[in-house]
Amino acid sequence: MTFVDAFIALSDRFLYTRTFELVVAPAIADLQHDETTGGRGRSLRARAAVAWGFAWGLYEDAITPAGLLTFATLALLPAGYYTMLMLTVAPEVGASSRLTLAAIIGVLSLGPAIACYWPERPSRHLPTDNR
Repeated sequence: MTFVDAFIALSDRFLYTRTFELVVAPAIADLQHDETTGGRGRSLRARAAVAWGFAWGLYEDAITPAGLLTFATLALLPAGYYTMLMLTVAPEVGASSRLTLAAIIGVLSLGPAIACYWPERPSRHLPTDNR
């Protein structure tokens, strides 16, 4: 797997399509142009630009208001459910135990949110033999 292939695969997995097209793809095009026309120093700078573009795209996708709102909603739904369940089942729990339970519920609520929010992995189709 080449450097470009690795960043395309990472972008497919972690970035929105629009972010890839606007940030990472131009950096990859510059890298490919520099590899054919420039020296080693230009190629290294272009590789750093691809890595920086990917990192910046990842940051931008993470702080997008729609992305944060969706993630927060997915994390708060199970947290609210389990909190109400604990308050209903064990109302006589002490303050330190409630704090411990709240921390456990908060951490456990991130698992389903991350599982739901994680981008879907693109399907890999194997080439078919048409004989």
